[in-house]
Order: sequence, then structure tokens, then C-alpha cells
Amino acid sequence: MEEFQEMLFSEGYDSTKAVVRNWALLVSLSRVEQYRAECEFFQKKYGTSIEELNFRPHDEKNHENFEIEDDMADWQFSSEAVK
Repeated sequence: MEEFQEMLFSEGYDSTKAVVRNWALLVSLSRVEQYRAECEFFQKKYGTSIEELNFRPHDEKNHENFEIEDDMADWQFSSEAVK
């Protein structure tokens, strides 16, 4: 156990809590970046923002576009996750 704590100290950590806190931060930042990239993908794909796309009629009446609906759900989730 002492070897482990010495290794942590040599890497700039003063406790195991600091390591866990740093790891959690890195995981969170990685996920936020993933969600941002997904939002950018959809914005380029549709050439507009999610807010503007929500106001557009999506297709003919009585005809569902499952691709847009799936994309909108994923985009909405990613957008909320970034916030």
C-alpha cells in the first residue's frame, strides 16, 4: 500500500480521493466532448440548429420519417447532456 501511495504522490496526487476525483472529471469531460461532437454532426447533417429543426414540418401529413425522429431524439439527448 505504501508503494501505491508513493506512486500517487510522485504523480502529484495527495490522496486516493484526489485520484478518483480527477478520474471522474476526465470521464465527465470525455462524455461532454462526445455529446458535443454528436450535436455538431447533426447540425451539419441538417444544416440548422435543433431548435430550428423542431419548428419545421417534418414531412407530408400521415407520413412518418423515422430517421429524422431517431436523429431528433439522439440530438435532443446529446444537447441536454451537454447542458
